[in-house]
Parts: sequence; structure tokens; C-alpha cells
Amino acid sequence: MDKSGRVFEGNRYSVAFGERRLIGEEWNNVVWDRNHRDIQYHRLYLLKSGSAKIHLYDKTVELTTGNIYFIPAFSVLHSEIKGEMDKYYIHFQTDSHIFEFYRYVSDRYYVEADDVTEYLFKCVIDNYAKSTHEAHLKVQGAMSLLLAPFFSNARADRHDLIKFDGVLEYIDKNYTKEIKLSQLAAIMNISTMYFSNYFKQVFNVSPKQYILSKRLSEAQRLLLESEMSIKEIAYAVGFENESYFSEFFSQKVGIPARKFRQRDLPQTRESIL
Repeated sequence: MDKSGRVFEGNRYSVAFGERRLIGEEWNNVVWDRNHRDIQYHRLYLLKSGSAKIHLYDKTVELTTGNIYFIPAFSVLHSEIKGEMDKYYIHFQTDSHIFEFYRYVSDRYYVEADDVTEYLFKCVIDNYAKSTHEAHLKVQGAMSLLLAPFFSNARADRHDLIKFDGVLEYIDKNYTKEIKLSQLAAIMNISTMYFSNYFKQVFNVSPKQYILSKRLSEAQRLLLESEMSIKEIAYAVGFENESYFSEFFSQKVGIPARKFRQRDLPQTRESIL
């Protein structure tokens, strides 16, 4: 068995919620981060009728019938709906590291549903709460089939991703500390310049920006789940000072960290679909 490929390791899915539900105007009042801890979960949607919008940090995704939608964790600001929407939804986590940087290797938030899509959603929803081996295998298989199409246009080849296994593992363990480009290049035994260019080619982002993104995700979690001060959070996730952290947070999220904690949300700038 090939033991390489930490990026694709496991692919075990843990489903937290799943059901078919009719949603109305209450979706306009959902405070995703404060009252709904499911911001930490990835989400799959399938609409049977109606339409709605989910505002992310950099885009607005319009939900309509006929598509499967994948919304990465820690990306939703708020939602919007007019009328009613009949939808299937699945909230999940996974130990497959590919989902940590999905936004870097693919820009796909939706794919076209087919004849078996609804059956797969039902399979997950009917079995995720059961503790039998059969139910577990059904959920794992159905989730894999639902998610596979989202990687059909991935910018990076699987073999390229696998080459960065050691680098990604090192970043995971050390992103709260200072990480030098030379340290990462040495893991792959290549020059610093070649490493930097290769990393950006594969992930569509520089190594520095990737590390900062990991720090930002952890900071969002701490802002919502801890009583730590913003200064304490900045240092805890690896920023050199509170000022730089605050500037970076505002630039990437669109609002200051303090307002994020208070849920004073902006409107996003770009729509897709």
C-alpha cells in the first residue's frame, strides 16, 4: 500500500448534521459564527426548490436548483433568502488534508447534480447517526462520490501535492512560530527560489501567504470560542505583533477582528453563479 500522500490520507468523513429541510425567512437572521458552531464544518447543499445566497469573505454564492454546493469551513459570513428553499444539507469534517487548502487548488463552489445525487444525500442522511459498520461504509462511500467532482478542475496534480507532504506537515506543526523559506526548501532538498516558485505554481499562493492563512483560520476560531484578548490571539497564532495581525485580519476578512467577534458583518463584493 502506498503510504505517501499525506494530503490525501484517510479521507474519513465525520458528518455532524444532515437532513432535508424547508427554510424560510429565518435564514436571513442566522448568525453563523456566534450562535452556530457549524462554521467549523464544511457544507454540502442540494436544493429541490427555491433559491438563496451565502456570503463568503470574498464571494457571494447563489444557491439554485440543479447543483451540488460545497462551502469550505470558516468561510461563511451570513446568508440571505427570499421566500422558501427546500434543501438537503450535510455538515461534515474530514481528516483529509486536501480540504484545508481546497481554495488554493480549486475555485469550484458548485458542480452539476446528476441522477444519483439525491440518492447519495439520502444515503448519508439516513446513515450518519447509525453506529453499524454497514452505515459507516455507506456514509464514507456516498461522501466520496459527492465530493469527487469538486476536484475535477484542480489546478494541481495529485503527484505534485504529494511532493509537499513533508512541507505541509512541518507547517501544520510550526505555523505559530517563525518559519523560514530555507527551512521548507530543505525538506524537499531543493533551492529556496525553486521551492518558492514551485509552491506557488501548485497552490496558487506563496508559502508566506499560505502560512498566514493558517494563522488567520486559527485566529477566527479563537475569536469565537475563547475569551483571549486580540493581542493574546495575535501572539498565540504566530503574528509578531497585534498591529500587523489586526491589519492583516481586516484586509483578508473585510472587517476588524473586534467586529468579527461581535458579528458586525460586511457585504461581499463578488457573486458567482
